[in-house]
Amino acid sequence: MMQQRWIPSQPGKFTPESRVVKSSNRLARILKVIYIIYCIEAGIFLLWLPWLSIWDANFFTYIYPQILPVLTNSFLKGAVLGLGIVNIMIGIHEVVHFRQFSKGAF
Repeated sequence: MMQQRWIPSQPGKFTPESRVVKSSNRLARILKVIYIIYCIEAGIFLLWLPWLSIWDANFFTYIYPQILPVLTNSFLKGAVLGLGIVNIMIGIHEVVHFRQFSKGAF
């Protein structure tokens, strides 16, 4: 019984190297989806957090009451809200370009 050798010009042949590439591509896609979910979730959290009551009454304001004027400042709340919007925009950008990433990866 002769063993058949793999020749690069033969299409459709399975090699151990192609298994590694496929599994690493799958891992890259999973990590990309986790990153997208994280960006959108963190953005929504930063969008709502400054306007919740926990922002004004938390552990640190009880220990250090002198930071309360800084935390209740509308400019700081707007800056945190802006970071939330940026995170959501990053998540949307990654979703739009996800297909392009998965084609070009590996």
